[in-house]
Amino acid sequence: MSLMPGPTDDQPGPAEDAIDPTIDDSVAAEEIAASEAIRAVEDVAAARRRGPSDPGWLRVVIVVWCFWLLGAWGAAWLSDTSVPRVRWMMFAGSFGLMLAWPAFRLSQQVRSDEPGHGALQVLLDWLAMIGVYQAVIWSLHLLAAWPLIRGVWLDAAVMAWSLLTALIVAAARRWPYGWARTAAMALCIALVFAEPVVLWLVVISGGEAWPMRVSPIQAFWELTKPPSRGTIQPWDKRTLMIAFVAVSGWLSLWLWWVGERVALLRDAKA
Repeated sequence: MSLMPGPTDDQPGPAEDAIDPTIDDSVAAEEIAASEAIRAVEDVAAARRRGPSDPGWLRVVIVVWCFWLLGAWGAAWLSDTSVPRVRWMMFAGSFGLMLAWPAFRLSQQVRSDEPGHGALQVLLDWLAMIGVYQAVIWSLHLLAAWPLIRGVWLDAAVMAWSLLTALIVAAARRWPYGWARTAAMALCIALVFAEPVVLWLVVISGGEAWPMRVSPIQAFWELTKPPSRGTIQPWDKRTLMIAFVAVSGWLSLWLWWVGERVALLRDAKA
């Protein structure tokens, strides 16, 4: 006679302890998706409280940018070329904004919990760097004795083309793929050099040259000519066109990010 107690009404048997295998897979998938959406919203909120990155990141960018400008200034004044030193300095600074800085930012990984996946960091970088660059542009304006309107349009041209470069960097950092950042860096280089190369090939093959519309090189070159020789036309219209494209792109990027946040909130509430 066995002394082991058998199952009673208060003690369910092994069959009743087993997990029900008929759980609907779609319900489980919806629960997982909802939990992931809630976690994503919490990550975004935490990132907003924490800031885009390490609190010292912007100071580092500003310090490195100042050293770049000081190095460009020293190289310009020590160089012995036919290019005026003021123009040399403008090109060195502008290429730092449009080529060196994008290479630095695109070489970094992006945290998925950063607001806008790093777009805010890129925009703050640009604002800080263009703010520091104002001291350089207007110092050169005094040295070169350009008319005030020339200095305004040169400043506007640098801001417009560099803001377009920042847009390319910010858009690429929304994807966690190396090929996206590589393609963005190639696009930044093409923005500066592709049109001059094509124009050069057309000219040496006997074709007719045209004023550059996409590359900033000719605009910067013409706007940094001596006061008696330079003109702001048609570079004022080119600058306005590039500025319109850059601002429109940034607004589209912001609307894209807002749409993603709204979709996450809806998923979290569902």
